[in-house]
Amino acid sequence: MLQQVPRKPREEAPGAIHHVVAKGNAGGFVAYDDFDRVNLFGRLERAVVRCRWSCLAYCLLDTHLHLILQTPDPNLGLGMQRFQAPYAQSFNRRHTREGHLFRGRFYSTRLRSNEHLYAAIVYVSMNPVRAGMVQRPELWRWGSYAATIGREPAPTYLDVPAALDLIDPDPITARRKLETATRDARERDLLRLRD
Repeated sequence: MLQQVPRKPREEAPGAIHHVVAKGNAGGFVAYDDFDRVNLFGRLERAVVRCRWSCLAYCLLDTHLHLILQTPDPNLGLGMQRFQAPYAQSFNRRHTREGHLFRGRFYSTRLRSNEHLYAAIVYVSMNPVRAGMVQRPELWRWGSYAATIGREPAPTYLDVPAALDLIDPDPITARRKLETATRDARERDLLRLRD
């Protein structure tokens, strides 16, 4: 008989910043269409407000969701449960399906430095480009990058000032740094493809 290894407890602390990834069960979709996407972000907004989170970045692809969240209270697990469960129930009703929508427990890692946070924001922003959905991250409607660099209005649940402040105290410099880092990441990816 195999002995189960207990799960490592989540590292939750007041003021912690987390990179969260929620994947579809068995690689399945977590959103099929814009109705699902709007529903998911509406439920995310309610969780952000209820839990007093600061949402610093997000990106939704068909099969998974990336979030960068700062939690003033140590409530990441509880908040994600309150966000994911109602969304999954409504998704299942709408698509007449049963079973788990999300694969097990969501993944999260605590970001301990501004450099780590900065790298995570670039990584999350580049997800739709690396998935072949768009050529540039600001073109992806379901990510926060365009709003963070000032190209689109920010949704109410996205804390652009906090995200920029963690990159650089001057918002103009922070936007410039983020655009440069994202462009550099894109160019590195293109070079790798050519090799």
